[in-house]
Amino acid sequence: MNSVPLRELLPDHASHADDRGVPIDRVGIKGLRWPITVWDRANRAQPVVADITATVGLPADVKGTHMSRFVEVLNGVRGELSLHTLPDLLAQLQRRLGARDVQLDVRFPYFMERFAPVSKVASLMEYGAVFHATLSGTVFDFVLEVRVPVTTLCPCSKAVSERGAHNQRSWVDVWVRGHEFLWIEDVVEAVEACASSPLYALLKREDEKYVTEHAYDHPRFVEDLIREVTRALEPKAKWLRVNVENLESIHNHSAWAELEWNTETSVVLGQGGGAPPQRPPEAAAAPSGLGPWLQAKRQAFHWSQAQLAARLGMSASLLSKIESGERHLSPEKFAVVADVLGESPERVSLRAGVVPAELLARVQADPEGFLRWAAG
Repeated sequence: MNSVPLRELLPDHASHADDRGVPIDRVGIKGLRWPITVWDRANRAQPVVADITATVGLPADVKGTHMSRFVEVLNGVRGELSLHTLPDLLAQLQRRLGARDVQLDVRFPYFMERFAPVSKVASLMEYGAVFHATLSGTVFDFVLEVRVPVTTLCPCSKAVSERGAHNQRSWVDVWVRGHEFLWIEDVVEAVEACASSPLYALLKREDEKYVTEHAYDHPRFVEDLIREVTRALEPKAKWLRVNVENLESIHNHSAWAELEWNTETSVVLGQGGGAPPQRPPEAAAAPSGLGPWLQAKRQAFHWSQAQLAARLGMSASLLSKIESGERHLSPEKFAVVADVLGESPERVSLRAGVVPAELLARVQADPEGFLRWAAG
């Protein structure tokens, strides 16, 4: 007499019908710690321990999903996890769980070897990475998420202080759906180039001097950083979401910003995100001084002070004071103003009463010629 396996005799409540008419977007397992292998840009394997969330979309008429089957499938594909292997893994989950829509989030630490800027001493830096993969029917989608820690230095603090400026560690979180395959290193390097300074795990004294001074020379508001990161990654992306948090060192709160960008609904980003604004014709008699000139340019574009201030990464109150002559535009903003208005940085600098170094050198080399030109 053949015995029936005990499992066949036990009730399977998850397969029962449900009459409440409520589908579930995602249901499954979360917080599964699992060893995987990922590849870096140098074609080296990194064994890491990932935190995995695996889910399915549950139809309204099905009571539940079979949680153990997620682990069974993952157990059968130990090893490499990448954009190349994820579609097959999701297809296995589809078949095993009888689901149309399956999702997998794989969160893991990713290490890159970094070299200190002066001493060149090597150390490992950790970055947070997540693979977000979905398979809906036969349509596969992949989003790479990367968290990059950087240093930011406050432009306002630098402008108002006689000595020094406050800086802080910042978190930049990027979600990107790329045109093509995108390495984690590509995202990290793009973000770090936009910050006041990268972070390093190991620095010698000469490196600390360099990093401190480099940050001072490259101040960034949270608005500056999020815009620069978006511009840097835009050519590589079909869709982006960027989140920046400055862990303020002199406030009991963080400065925070988030934006979402895609190729279909792109806004003007200064490069590649649409055509730059058309330059309105110059007035017959251009106003003198930066403030009146800036006001005239703004009005020619039919922008309010709030609209232009948002584009320049400053408050409407500060812009109002600059237009009225109560405050000066900081030199760090000359290039930003030029980019937004479609002007040259040299013209903006001269409007602000600051002679660019290159132009000053030419005047000093031939002051008589300059005076003749100015008089004529």
